[in-house]
Amino acid sequence: MKIVVTGASGFLGREVCLAALRRGHEVIALGGSRAPTIPGVKEARAFDLCSEAAVESLLLEEFPQAVVHCAALPTIETCLADPAKARALNTEVPRKLAQLCFHVGAKLVHLSTDTVFDGVAGNYQPTDQPAPLNLYGETKAAAEIEVLRFGREHAAVLRTSPIIGNSPGGDRGLHERLFLAWKEGRPAALFTDEIRQPVEVSNLADVTIELCERANLSGLYHWAGTEALSRHEIGVRIARHFGLEAEHLVTAISRAEVPAASARPRDLSLRLHPLAGKLRTAAQSFDEQLAALRVPRGCEAWVEQVTGRKVVRRLEKGIDF
Repeated sequence: MKIVVTGASGFLGREVCLAALRRGHEVIALGGSRAPTIPGVKEARAFDLCSEAAVESLLLEEFPQAVVHCAALPTIETCLADPAKARALNTEVPRKLAQLCFHVGAKLVHLSTDTVFDGVAGNYQPTDQPAPLNLYGETKAAAEIEVLRFGREHAAVLRTSPIIGNSPGGDRGLHERLFLAWKEGRPAALFTDEIRQPVEVSNLADVTIELCERANLSGLYHWAGTEALSRHEIGVRIARHFGLEAEHLVTAISRAEVPAASARPRDLSLRLHPLAGKLRTAAQSFDEQLAALRVPRGCEAWVEQVTGRKVVRRLEKGIDF
């Protein structure tokens, strides 16, 4: 199967390319201003997804069997900094991809987010009505409508949660960002009353490729880990997993202490039914996710100093972590 992956320079996009290669597929990896460098990928391009002519030319020339759309302005802050780009990349590009995929008969797997919800109820199922609190959530919710309007029978929208895992540079995974702060002597102040359901990056990537392979799975789905946790609990469990003293590294705060937290949903826990019962890829517990984590590059000496234990690196999926 020939699969086009957008956002291939990003944390998830890169892993999606690797998952596709592991399963024997041909990959066309699209980055932003620079072509992504991914082991085993033979065709990688710098690409402007906001150019409708370029997107149309690519899909009509390549006629892929599937497209995995990972590219986005991915945070509340980046969307507020450039609202026009947020709407173009997060809403208009998915609409155009859905139209073109319908035309060439390709499966589209579009990555969305739990922040399409307001976080009031929690335990959201795919049929629940979105109610975003910020521009990021608004643009992603609008994209879901466009993708399913043009491709309900041959497209899958996959809402997901904060991504945990190892990145080549050691700075993109949830635990890696915590380590960078801890190494600099900055304890992480994390909410005890903001609930998320983290997902490990390679597990999520495997699901996206399985959706490409499964013509019978289309529509709107949720995917995350199996455990809904407060941000504070996530930080504490990460620290303890690596033998660190969580009491000195993680500070508990409540949303009431941070006025800006009102723009952040409180409880974005997700129900994984019915997708979890249809896939060969299994959802993971948080302990299973932790077992896949490595000390980020550049933090080894600090970890050895504070724990008194040697950090041993090993090859994981052909990549030295």
